[in-house]
Amino acid sequence: MKEVPPLTRRTLGYHLIMVFVHLAYTLIWPTRIRGREHVPDSGRVLVAANHQSFLDIPLVSKGLAGRHASFVARDSLARSRFLRWVLSQTGAILIDRTKGDRAALRSMVAHLEGEDAVVVFPEGTRSKDGSLGRPKKGFLLAARQSGAPIVPCAVSGSHRAWPRSRRLPRPGRVNITFGPAVDAARPDALEATWGAIAALLDDTSAASN
Repeated sequence: MKEVPPLTRRTLGYHLIMVFVHLAYTLIWPTRIRGREHVPDSGRVLVAANHQSFLDIPLVSKGLAGRHASFVARDSLARSRFLRWVLSQTGAILIDRTKGDRAALRSMVAHLEGEDAVVVFPEGTRSKDGSLGRPKKGFLLAARQSGAPIVPCAVSGSHRAWPRSRRLPRPGRVNITFGPAVDAARPDALEATWGAIAALLDDTSAASN
């Protein structure tokens, strides 16, 4: 069976989704984006972000501006017919969180080698209280195998707008900040990436006070 190449460009569906995202994150969740200059406009890059809420995926999409981005998401999201369409239109990489998913890792590498931007939430699930959790290291393997730089990304405000304890979101300001790229080949790349995200969250919190 011939292998299907990864989707690394914006489809018509992707553009339509982003129109809705732009409106929602202007009118309902006003967004402050900082550090976009740290994300290359083209070429392979892996964006590693903390995960606070269901709002995070469209938020990071908005932060990446005109770039196509493939998100690593749990495969259970595809049970919804609407979300299955969204995932197919955006070239999402689905992962089975109940086991080590080698197919997902290969897909991440294929997207990166196709000069795509891949976004991953290394905590693997939404934070219960908005604090930064412990990262899983699978994303680091994909970055090293593909030679992609890792751009740390800090998301804040989305937990307050839509915590795990609420069925529906509420309006509120959200923030996204990108930091300087980390070389995945560094022996301490995992610690450097997560430390950078923690520092960006502290800076965002200080700027908001």
